[in-house]
Amino acid sequence: MRFRNEFKTLYSEIEKLLKRDQHHIVDESKFSTLKKEILDILRTSFGETSREYRVVKLTNSPVTVFKVMNHISARTETLTSNNIAVNM
Repeated sequence: MRFRNEFKTLYSEIEKLLKRDQHHIVDESKFSTLKKEILDILRTSFGETSREYRVVKLTNSPVTVFKVMNHISARTETLTSNNIAVNM
């Protein structure tokens, strides 16, 4: 549960950074810090050999990191919806 809350927080932070990036104002130190935190969560949740972890580790683009997190978020919502449907 703790990782889910951290993930949501980091997701919103990378989204804000992405919005600033559209205006060509990229805070490299902020992105670097967010990327490290995201990698920690991905390592704990999926492991270092996961595709998500490797993509985020190799990229320097906030857009790519956002896409990976968006993919994880969509997948998590689908899994949660399936669990609710089964439990009903």
